[in-house]
Amino acid sequence: MTVFSRLKALTLFAGIALSAVPAAAETRQEARFDLEIRGIRMGQLVYSAVEKDGSYAISGTVQTTGLAGMLRKMRYDAKVQGRITSRGYAPVRYDQSGGAGNRYSEETVTWSGGVPRITRREPPRSPGENDADPARQRGTVDTLTTIYATLRDVPQTEACKGGLVMFDGRYRMELQLSRAQPARDGGVTCNGAYIRREGFSAAEMAERVQFPFTLHYRPDGGGNLRVAQVTMESLYGNARLVRR
Repeated sequence: MTVFSRLKALTLFAGIALSAVPAAAETRQEARFDLEIRGIRMGQLVYSAVEKDGSYAISGTVQTTGLAGMLRKMRYDAKVQGRITSRGYAPVRYDQSGGAGNRYSEETVTWSGGVPRITRREPPRSPGENDADPARQRGTVDTLTTIYATLRDVPQTEACKGGLVMFDGRYRMELQLSRAQPARDGGVTCNGAYIRREGFSAAEMAERVQFPFTLHYRPDGGGNLRVAQVTMESLYGNARLVRR
């Protein structure tokens, strides 16, 4: 895994599956987070989401900024459509494009019966010997659904609930979260871990398997809680996502 693919992965360490029910009214959310490593701003995550009549659609971008952007540019744009069920978010189609430096790729993943299938990949790439088998990834969700389910505003009763298994077309990753703990400012914190499961090389698994993180929810002024910050351990030192 390259430095820049790891930078992309840092936005995912705080993932969590949140239970949800179909909403009668349309709801929209937008957010921007900065990624800082050892106090230096390295990247940015932006997303926009809409939920309506038991379905959802999200578009988002993750890219390098600051020093990382000056050294080598990395940007990925993605969009996903799916359904909202009693178990949470169920993606139907996920599209991603982008790359680092001069490399650029496009990929489409579709879900049928909860099982993902890679339906498009440009330029074409044969599965690697370590790639997780899509046919064995039933019940997984995509990268962008993970980000939105993790970072969206929620009622206090939904903060820190659930767990999530993610498949990005190559890797299988698990996100675990502990019970919510009240904070002095009226918010909530909860600890968790990002865990590498399948698709990683032996060297990557030997390097590290689990990455602890903490979600920091704060009141949004409208009766819900909002993730204001995610602090985490990374291969490059202490990192955090900060809402702007």
